[in-house]
Formats: sequence, C-alpha cells, structure tokens
Amino acid sequence: MINIGVCRRSLTSSTVLFTVAMLISPRVFAADNALLTATGNAAAVAITIDTENLIELYQSVPGLKIIDSRHLEDHIQGYIETSHNLPLRQTDCKALSKLAKSPEQAMVFYCNGNVGDASIEAIQIASDCGYKRLFWLRGGFVEWKDKDYPYVIE
Repeated sequence: MINIGVCRRSLTSSTVLFTVAMLISPRVFAADNALLTATGNAAAVAITIDTENLIELYQSVPGLKIIDSRHLEDHIQGYIETSHNLPLRQTDCKALSKLAKSPEQAMVFYCNGNVGDASIEAIQIASDCGYKRLFWLRGGFVEWKDKDYPYVIE
C-alpha cells in the first residue's frame, strides 16, 4: 500500500467530481489538459496531473498503476512507493501488458519532471498499444520530492 499520507489540501466536491469524470472519459478532458509531445503537437492521449491529483487518483481508483519511466539508476535513488520502474527504452506493448492486463487499466506515468521527458514518449507508446486511461504527472519525481511526500530509496 502506498504510504503517501494525507493530501495536503482538502478535497472539494468539484475536485472529486472532476477526478471521477476524468476516469470515466479521459479523452473528453484531454483537450483542456492535453499532453504536449516533444514536437509540440497536442496529444489528447493523457491527462496532465499534479502530485495532489495523483494522491486523489490512488485513493479513488482501485488497481491504479504508477509507472516510473526513468532509468533504473534514477529509480533506485528515489521513487514513489508502489510505482513500477519501466524505463522508456524497455517500454513496449509486451512490457506494458505485464503491468496492465486491460486497455481500461488506469496508468500514471512520471519521470524527473523535465519537459520532453521519457514519460511523455512512454505514454505515446501506451496509447499506441491501446491503453486509454492514461495520466501524466507533469512535475514528476522532482515535484513529488519537493513537496516532501514520502518516497522509497533502495
């Protein structure tokens, strides 16, 4: 079980409704929260979230998969508990199917939080593999750590 503690801001009813609606039909909300690819094109395949949204998702979505797209060297220096390390160079349909059996499986991808990072490319691969409920933790691990949320070091 993830040890992310209590969310530092209170949940409003609109925040909860928005999160539930995102999970039901993420592509509807993707236009306003579109993930930009490295080329600058809007890719309406994922919803951009922040660390507080990740906490809300984890608490409300059974079986949520959190994917760390960073290199193993970065992962072992600190990662979000329960996340699965799947570096970009190893991300393909077969590897994703080991983590998420169904295309309806909700998945959050993160990296270090840099623009044009590996998590964006990993999301595109997941989308190409047919996965539909995709989220991008824009600030990545850097934001998680900067907000003093707990993390694991190997």
